[in-house]
Amino acid sequence: MKLLALLLLLLLPASAAPVVLVVTAGAGDYLQAAGGTLAGMIGRGAEVYVLRIANDEKDSYNLGPEETALRVKAESEEAGRILGVKEVISLGYRQWELAGVSFTELRDRIVWHLRHYRPQVLFVPNPYTEHDRVLDRYYTGAAAEDAWRAAAFRNYQPAHAEAGLGPHLTPELYYYAPPVDPRRREPESTATFVPQPKTVDIAATFAKKLRAAQALKTVNYSQAARLRDRLNATNRRLRLLDTVDEKSAGQLVEINLRGLGMTEEFRYAGVEYQIPAKYRSTARTPR
Repeated sequence: MKLLALLLLLLLPASAAPVVLVVTAGAGDYLQAAGGTLAGMIGRGAEVYVLRIANDEKDSYNLGPEETALRVKAESEEAGRILGVKEVISLGYRQWELAGVSFTELRDRIVWHLRHYRPQVLFVPNPYTEHDRVLDRYYTGAAAEDAWRAAAFRNYQPAHAEAGLGPHLTPELYYYAPPVDPRRREPESTATFVPQPKTVDIAATFAKKLRAAQALKTVNYSQAARLRDRLNATNRRLRLLDTVDEKSAGQLVEINLRGLGMTEEFRYAGVEYQIPAKYRSTARTPR
């Protein structure tokens, strides 16, 4: 019986514990937009890896860039640990300056990680969303989307083969974004060829998402202090920020996340993407 149980375990499909790669411009982007969904996947056995493009060195208050970068790197790893992420990989590009980075360079670095981790699911910032002033998310999303396509072609970066990294096709793609684009709620007319709206209930994982987001103490303090400054400049007040400290910054994070609700929205390109129904059948192709 023990031998039979072992054989059954060995025969379980790889999809039982999928690998998920998350590409994020900054430490908090993916947590806000997809943290609950990822926590749910991790709870069901997925291995999640986060590829952080920029080092967030500008997002602090009264700290220098070097200290900020070091603090946020450590805090991003702690946030990932809370969520259950296997590893947070930081590429170290300067924050809010990705416009000056070669698109090909950024795409090919993401291609390398796709071929290394060989995920079944990929999360990327949605480069098509509107009303987002953080252009790093656009540059990251555009490069990651192109990397998703390019990683499957052997003639993109053939030198990767020398490191044992062959082409890789990721079957499922989630585009995530701050929920501020009204066009994301419109029905699509070309369903097969356009990533479709997908909503995930995160009520069961919200608490873990919140704890992970609150672990980004340097960024959270910066955002709270800058909000207080903007309010003061226009003779307004938020009582919570009369004193800006770790506690009030954490409470502000909770207010913001609860305001987004207990669902997360994506554009999803899954197993049906770009394969019209007339070409599909339930029968498997013989090998």
